[in-house]
Formats: sequence, C-alpha cells, structure tokens
Amino acid sequence: MTFNLALHGWMVIKLIVGMFGVLFFLRISGKSQMSQMTPTDAVNSFVIGAIVGGIIYAPNLSVWDMLFAITVWTLINLVIHYLSKKQFFNRIFHGSVVFLVKDGELDVKAMEKCKIDMEQLTGKLREQNIYSLLDVQDVRLETDGQITAFEKKDVVLGFLLVSNGNVLEENLKDAERDEKWLQDEMTKLGYADMTKLYCVEWTPERGFFVVDKDGASIDLAPKHEIKELKNDPTV
Repeated sequence: MTFNLALHGWMVIKLIVGMFGVLFFLRISGKSQMSQMTPTDAVNSFVIGAIVGGIIYAPNLSVWDMLFAITVWTLINLVIHYLSKKQFFNRIFHGSVVFLVKDGELDVKAMEKCKIDMEQLTGKLREQNIYSLLDVQDVRLETDGQITAFEKKDVVLGFLLVSNGNVLEENLKDAERDEKWLQDEMTKLGYADMTKLYCVEWTPERGFFVVDKDGASIDLAPKHEIKELKNDPTV
C-alpha cells in the first residue's frame, strides 16, 4: 500500500473539518450529548455520520461539499426546532411521553404499542430499586426511551410469575413456589387459563397483581392461606 500525500492530506483536512462541523451542528441544534436520543436525534446521528464518513472516503467530494451538506442539515434542524414549538409538530419530531402505568393501573395497550414486555419493564424498575408493581403509582416512558417511575410509600419484594401468557419458571423458583401452586391460585381467582394472562405478579402477604390480555386487572387480589412449599411434605 503506497502513501499518497495529496490524497491522504485531503483526508486529514476532511477529518478536521468534519469534527468541527459536527461540533458546530451540536452547538446550533442545542445538543451537548448524543445520548439524549429522541427520534429526531437518532436520524441526526445517522445522517451526520453518513455525511462526514461518506465525504471523507469519497475523493471526488471536497471539504466544501462537506461544509455545504452540514450547513444544509443544520438549517433543516433549525426549521424542525422552530416547528417543534407547535404541539402537533413536536409530537411528530420528538414523540410524546407515554404512561405505561397510571394510578397503579398497567396500560396493556400502551405496553404493546411501545413494544415493551413485562420482563423489560420490571427490569427497568429494578434498576431504580423498585421490586414490585404494587409499589408503583405511575411509570412513564419518556421521549428519549428512558423509564421514569413514581413510587407508592410502602416497598415490598414482588415476583413476576407470568409474562404474556408464559410462566417464568426461574422466578417461581426464586419465590419458592411451583407451577402447580400458581395454577391453583389463578384458578381460585377465576383465571384457569394462564395463557390468557398478560402478567401475574405475586408479593408475599399482599397477594397478586393480575392483568389479562384485554387489560382487565386485579390491583390486589384476595389473600389465601398458602403453605410454604419447603414445609409441605406433599410437594
């Protein structure tokens, strides 16, 4: 591989101009971190990367082509920023906050629309030291994809046992329960067919949080006298 002074020299200049061009774009667009991702930000990251990367490795395109492309894209973003002051356009360009849980009620349709399953939701809640849906007042999916949860006062440990009709065996083991016990408890509550349940969470001494696939829920099911499996010789 031979070193072409002119070709590689222009590549270095393009890299430097590209770096300052992207910094200029971030400054004008008001973004200091690319991690603050809205749908518009995601498009920006792809387009800016394509502009700079494509022109750097295209010998027939000059530094001026790069500057022109970045300038045009910056102007487009300024127009988007201006239009975003209107609620209609703001929803188009940046999306809107979605309540996955409102006043303690899980919104199944919102979960499905946002393509979030119960395992993902409970995982995000655990990251915020929230271990039961019974402790959640509201959960919001922010426009940047982050989850914001607002707790109730009392915190207890809950186990997600069913997600989208599937029994989570590992979680049953963690709860020191088995599938027969779960089936019996769901039958008592009127849910004999667990495949029709969107989620089931069990919290010791507080009962079940059950949501079927139509969105109907039991906020706190009646408690039953339950034997501890480890002390039950019949299991």
